[in-house]
Amino acid sequence: MRDKAEADRVLAAIVAENIRRRTVADKAIAPLQDAVDIDDATDAEVALLKEWKKYRIALNRQPEEPGYPNTITWPTPPN
Repeated sequence: MRDKAEADRVLAAIVAENIRRRTVADKAIAPLQDAVDIDDATDAEVALLKEWKKYRIALNRQPEEPGYPNTITWPTPPN
């Protein structure tokens, strides 16, 4: 029972970190997407928006990775 409780704590921490990272991505994506939506985005903003969306998708797909949740390779956020 102790091992299950520890595994549950580890998984909860991983899920919380994933949510934290997705929140950062969401906050970065929103103004970039707004600029695209109103046809006011620069080429650099369009490229950055794509990079943030790729990052967010990678976070969403983490549970599908082999070894999850014991082995986590966090994607690198855009600069």
